[in-house]
Amino acid sequence: MRKVEHQETVLVVGGGPVGMLTAWQLAQNGVKCMLIERNPSTTVAPKMDITNCRSMELLKLMGLADKLREQGVGQDYSLDVIFCSGLGRGGEVLGKWDLPSPKAWRTKIKNINDGSMPREPYQRCSQAIFEAWLKPFIEAHLHIESYWGMKFESLEERNDGVVSHLVDVATGEVHTVNSKYVVGCDGANSLVRMSVRLEIPGDPVDNKVHLVHFKSRDLTKLQTFGQFWHIFFTNGACIISQDEVDTWTVHLVLPPDDTTTFASPKEVIATALGAATGPVDIEVDEILLYNVWTPNLAVADSYSTEKGRVFLAGDSAHQNVPTGGYGMNTGVGDAFDISWKLAAVINGYGGDHLLKSYNLERRPVAVRNVERSMVHASVHQQYTEWVTEKGPDSILSDSKEAQELKSEIRNLVQENDGENKDHGIELGYRFPHSPIIISEVTAAEDEAEEWPAREYIPSTAPGGRAPHVFLRDGTTSIFDLYGKGFTIIDFTRLGRHSEAFKQAASEFGIPLKVVHLPNEPHVRDVWKCTVALLRPDGFVSWRSNDEGESVPLTTNIRKILLRYVPFSLYLFMMKPQ
Repeated sequence: MRKVEHQETVLVVGGGPVGMLTAWQLAQNGVKCMLIERNPSTTVAPKMDITNCRSMELLKLMGLADKLREQGVGQDYSLDVIFCSGLGRGGEVLGKWDLPSPKAWRTKIKNINDGSMPREPYQRCSQAIFEAWLKPFIEAHLHIESYWGMKFESLEERNDGVVSHLVDVATGEVHTVNSKYVVGCDGANSLVRMSVRLEIPGDPVDNKVHLVHFKSRDLTKLQTFGQFWHIFFTNGACIISQDEVDTWTVHLVLPPDDTTTFASPKEVIATALGAATGPVDIEVDEILLYNVWTPNLAVADSYSTEKGRVFLAGDSAHQNVPTGGYGMNTGVGDAFDISWKLAAVINGYGGDHLLKSYNLERRPVAVRNVERSMVHASVHQQYTEWVTEKGPDSILSDSKEAQELKSEIRNLVQENDGENKDHGIELGYRFPHSPIIISEVTAAEDEAEEWPAREYIPSTAPGGRAPHVFLRDGTTSIFDLYGKGFTIIDFTRLGRHSEAFKQAASEFGIPLKVVHLPNEPHVRDVWKCTVALLRPDGFVSWRSNDEGESVPLTTNIRKILLRYVPFSLYLFMMKPQ
């Protein structure tokens, strides 16, 4: 059997959204990489069905957001969520979450220009469509060598690189890849993670989920209560409208000791949709996928090895329940973070400590997101338990007890509606004590500071996302002015800060875009600073309120930028001249 050797800068293992976006962003930064996926093509499983506001911002920085919207559900469709006792006779709506369409979101973003809004609305799009849409971009990029049907088997990490062993699934041909780095984006059962013995402690949730992905145009029954994104039923089931045309996904959650067996996927659908009203048969045109799976809660102890050559991203590093849609969206953040840091190091202007910051920054985000997904899941678990305890038929009667139960459910879901409204979780995560952030607070102060789950509080405090604000022209966001590398935003009259940064960045070879905005008082008021240094992900590295009109700042600015450069350059630049 012929053996093939490859010399690559970065090997990305896994061709899901996280792997493809990691490869894409590396390539966009001029880094050649190899992407492998053991399956011959992209997934047919729906998996995630919403790309949240923060992920859409990152996709915009990658140049992909508008293209994704062309593939996803139309901008006029809402994301309304309905709670009901079943689609059969006697079933009724027990509660509703009104979640506006992306088009309505854009109007809201336009009208509330105080920094609290995201730059981009969320976008409905099944992962099956997402992956199929992104794959041609990957295959066409000159800096990406992609292989589908290529299985990762093992690796050896060395001080100066990684040797990975692969097998072509179709031919059995053996491939060896010599790379500087490996990023494991190969899912919950990651072989990359196992090869480097990174632990991912966690436990399966005590439920089993029957998933049926199917096509049906039986809208009369499916949309009994009108157009929807999700319907949650009192029997622990959910149906998702995937494309507002004919594609749907049903999840039927059963307790671990439930011995129910189903004759067919259609019976699962009927049971799910009927809930308390009894099975509801609909016309099913095609079953696309049927499986049974168990949710898992886990976060890896570390996202990288001690030698700093192998990294984890996406489900290989963290797993959570679907509520809140944090799984893939957390992975998008991983992909952007590791890719810009790897690119900085590989392109010569970034130091190895950039790579160490990946675990320090991203792991706490995953821990918080996993915990929040369970908070959301507990809401569904609560009303399901109430109905189960009283008996499914109890919610269909006109008795006083039934009315009280319905009222309890309605109050529960209205008071706990953060599942897709917790924008503090999505936009407000921060890491002020990262070694590459010039922090303004101590660890104790940060711990005591409010970090709400529901609301994003606009701030340019170092370690957090800089707020989106429209400029005076009413159409350009400050977000739209960010560069591919670092960006210096300078609101001062003379712009001496930005000139000094430009000079220092040039000395160090750091890509820096200067944005001088002396005539944007509203943006400056929201940002509450005169100058801010932004990383490629739009997070604030450093800020100041110095007008910079009299005191030379070059020395301090050099020290700020030296946080990012290789240690050898740091020593050289800090020597007395």
